Amino acid sequence: MSLDTFERSLSERTLQYLVAISQYGGMRPAAIGLDVNVSTISRQVALVERELRLSLVTRRGRKMELTEAGQMAVDYYRDCERNARRFRAQLDEYRGLKRGQVTIAMGEGIVTSLVPVVLKPFLDKYPGIVVEMRTGSLPQLLSMIREDVVDICVSIGASTDPTLNARLFQSEPLCAIFPVKHPMASRKSVKMEDLANERLVFMPAEFGLQAHVNAILTDIGRTYVPAFRCDRFSTATAIAAQNLAVAFMTRGAAQERIASGQVTAVPIDHPIARTFDRYVITRAGRRLGPAANYLLREIVRLMSTV
Repeated sequence: MSLDTFERSLSERTLQYLVAISQYGGMRPAAIGLDVNVSTISRQVALVERELRLSLVTRRGRKMELTEAGQMAVDYYRDCERNARRFRAQLDEYRGLKRGQVTIAMGEGIVTSLVPVVLKPFLDKYPGIVVEMRTGSLPQLLSMIREDVVDICVSIGASTDPTLNARLFQSEPLCAIFPVKHPMASRKSVKMEDLANERLVFMPAEFGLQAHVNAILTDIGRTYVPAFRCDRFSTATAIAAQNLAVAFMTRGAAQERIASGQVTAVPIDHPIARTFDRYVITRAGRRLGPAANYLLREIVRLMSTV
């Protein structure tokens, strides 16, 4: 007998009849308990027995009992019921954000602000959610969101890719990061031309931040050779804190070193530096789960006020 035939024969109603026969000790009391005609139960059980070529019930004296096959069918039904209840409970937990997983891709420069501002209150409220974080260059971030490796991407620059939905949530100027005792550290702004004789820290060319720096240099007709190249904002701020070179990033990306009094962030005086916008990006057409959808809204709501 095929599995389809087995499942079709043992319908939920048939299984309920067998449970009732076991519980009440006969077809007549089972019919009374279920408020159906005894002939209905009798015909259904007989039909299933013919299809399965197995006896499901047997009479012992005045009492009707399940055969071993009948008991197996009842156990099967009860397992299905338990699994169904468990599944419904899990769905309720999923909808109520008591469980679930969110995967986020982000540039390293936003990690230091996103974690305390968004992720900490989110996980304090919903501790059962697992958050997986990925970092990388801008092309890597966009690739992760296109290929559904992550649910949400947080990055600079709005992609013109029609397969992506990008929502602006924060505009923060690009800054030069100086050690606190640097002569330019107290300025309100600094021109890129003023840094011609400074040792500089550059990021890899594929980083969105470095693309902004390169665009500014192209616009002013300058070519600067960096003293350092690194792919971590934490490394760049450490270099700046030791007065080894001037780094470039937003104030938020350098916040830990700024708060500890090691560096200062001075906005760069150039139109391109004022367009360092951040976006939260999802793949067009993808339906996010409850946790990811809620977290996306929280990123926009909380980070736009930072």
